[in-house]
Amino acid sequence: MRAEGAAGNGQVPSNPGMPSDGRGQDIGVRVLIANEPGMYREVISSTLKELRPSVEIFTAEPCDLEEEFLRLLPHLVVCSQTPKLVEIGAPVWVELYPNGAPHAVVKDVDGSRITLSRIDFDTLLSIVDSIQGQNPNSRANSDGASAG
Repeated sequence: MRAEGAAGNGQVPSNPGMPSDGRGQDIGVRVLIANEPGMYREVISSTLKELRPSVEIFTAEPCDLEEEFLRLLPHLVVCSQTPKLVEIGAPVWVELYPNGAPHAVVKDVDGSRITLSRIDFDTLLSIVDSIQGQNPNSRANSDGASAG
């Protein structure tokens, strides 16, 4: 599934902490959801759209993750397996239950990683809220409409 968004240039962003529209203009907060199973991906996406309407939410099949990452340059990627491109280039990522393991791994914007024995939706919301707080171009949680 391909979503609407900015064009990527085929390279890891040079400043992954501040994605831009390709013309140097900073963008609002973008989240790319590409985890398995697909039903979880759709539930996470639709719930985030409902609870954080000012955040741009995009979904992709896991096999399209790298391509969509380069195209969208999201602030946050939620996936089941983190390809090297996303691991290096995404400001923040959440790996849900990697290889079927009963935990999640979170990489923060400062590069630190933490393994969570469990992750709930409130934790995911707090990660999104933290990114919004760090992005001067993000709108308040209740303003605007989401994309995707």
